[in-house]
Amino acid sequence: MTTNSGYPVPAGGIKATLVGGNTVGAALREREPRADGHRHVDTPALVRQLREMSANTYLFGIWDAPTDWDDLREEFLPAAAAYGISVIPYLVPPSETAEHGRASRPYRLDFVGWARAMAELSLKYPNLTAWAIDDFEFPVNAELFTPEYMTEIAGTARAINPELCFYTCAYFGTATSERFLDRYGPYIDGIIYPFLDGDHENTTVAASLAGCLDRILELTEPRQLDLIPLIYTGRFLDAPLPPTEGYVTETLTVADEYARAGRTPGVIAYGTQLDGAPTPATDHRSMYGAGRLALVAPRAAVPAGAVAAADQVVVVDPASPRYEVSFWYHRSFLANGIDRGTYVLELLIDDTTVWSKDVNEQRWDLWVQGDALHGPVDVTEWVAGRDQVTLTFRLRCLRDVSLGYIDVGIDNLETVGLHVRNPGFEEPADWSLSAGGGPLLAVVDLHVPDRPARIVSAVSRSFGAR
Repeated sequence: MTTNSGYPVPAGGIKATLVGGNTVGAALREREPRADGHRHVDTPALVRQLREMSANTYLFGIWDAPTDWDDLREEFLPAAAAYGISVIPYLVPPSETAEHGRASRPYRLDFVGWARAMAELSLKYPNLTAWAIDDFEFPVNAELFTPEYMTEIAGTARAINPELCFYTCAYFGTATSERFLDRYGPYIDGIIYPFLDGDHENTTVAASLAGCLDRILELTEPRQLDLIPLIYTGRFLDAPLPPTEGYVTETLTVADEYARAGRTPGVIAYGTQLDGAPTPATDHRSMYGAGRLALVAPRAAVPAGAVAAADQVVVVDPASPRYEVSFWYHRSFLANGIDRGTYVLELLIDDTTVWSKDVNEQRWDLWVQGDALHGPVDVTEWVAGRDQVTLTFRLRCLRDVSLGYIDVGIDNLETVGLHVRNPGFEEPADWSLSAGGGPLLAVVDLHVPDRPARIVSAVSRSFGAR
């Protein structure tokens, strides 16, 4: 298979990764600064890691340090070429360019200069097969990337090396926009699509990947544009929960199927943590132990009536003189908070709501017990005389909301007269999870101290499968 510019795809498809940027503990740099005062990319360690995980392509980010471009030209490209590893340099647009901080240096926002430099370097090192720019669709970026400027950028590179591919990043809304594809299609060879469960903004749901790829391919294939899915194997800043090794395995498996069928050139595993660091402490969100129930609204449009729930059929002790449910919950918002009348947390016995709380009314950013002032919930009225009942925790959206991220954690259940299994959510069992009417999520969120290493293993198994 070849890409739209004509260069051959590596055997088995592109199996790429990208570290650094806004991922956690991922940049492989030398421990000590050199004479110029900068910690350079640790090329031998990075190449070794790529080989161990069976990656045949690396997206080399030029953003984190002003020495990145020289590290690419003078050290990484020749080292990667020696082992048959292709390289795609990755630049940032105006929205990610700081005057005195991170920026793609030395040419910064001179993308004609970048086009010339990339094309000339690709003639010296044929393993430089493509280059890419992040996040075209942001308004501030579109102001720079006019058709006239894109003509100059693409024309400069193609005049020097017509086989060098040029990609841009496009999220789901942009990747499915005919206007965007028609505007930029004449100047690019394809798009890098970061998968986030369609427009639901999460790195938890893997099942929608095939449908998302199909929808985008309906638009890219007639325009002869490559589509390369990017899978988050490290954090996405706006996702409610980080990816797990199961999520990574499932998404990479689907992406591999599309590459095998020749519909995509391959896949990019983004944010794969290669430095051996453990799971960040901030990912541990339970009250006690390793697990909690997470009822989550991602940073996406949520319609009124959307719900996320967890339920369990529990046995009732007929000899108990009373029945009680004690639980602890914790909520977190984005900085702008949640207005009253937006989300309600509910406890149900069978289909009857026996306790509810407007999430806005919970004032403390702490784990609190049931109603913060009253503690356990007396459910005798709804349980007495029954053999078993269905116990449900539910987060419900009361009105249409956008960019209203919320994470409600539930943990440490204690009951009187009710036999609840897995009351601390310490394993993904016993509770039935459901969601409907929108992008809300119900997840048993388990903290795994060595999750980065598990994800590296999952990527390695996928990349080494053929």
